[in-house]
Amino acid sequence: MSRGNDDTVMYSIAGDVVTVSDGGGKVPAAIHPIMSRDRVVRFLFGLLQQASANGEDLVVQLVPLYGKTGIVVRSDGHILVVTFIHANKGIGNNLYFVRNPKKLEGI
Repeated sequence: MSRGNDDTVMYSIAGDVVTVSDGGGKVPAAIHPIMSRDRVVRFLFGLLQQASANGEDLVVQLVPLYGKTGIVVRSDGHILVVTFIHANKGIGNNLYFVRNPKKLEGI
């Protein structure tokens, strides 16, 4: 996702979206829920900028997970994060980031 996709991302996320992260205390994750489209989009682009600055080569895939659409992000063949999207009529209402390595083992 590049900065040129801001509008696409903005219109794909509900104005009252809520994002929650789970690092399980083992990996960094947002401690508090992130609320509002503007804050969530800034958070997402910030994560991508950080990965780019660290020289990480990320592979992002949309996959069906547990009856929902999920986004799997990998680096060097390892899953870094799985994001579950709860959507209504194609607009993301809630995003749930799973970074806890124990929870990622079965994916």
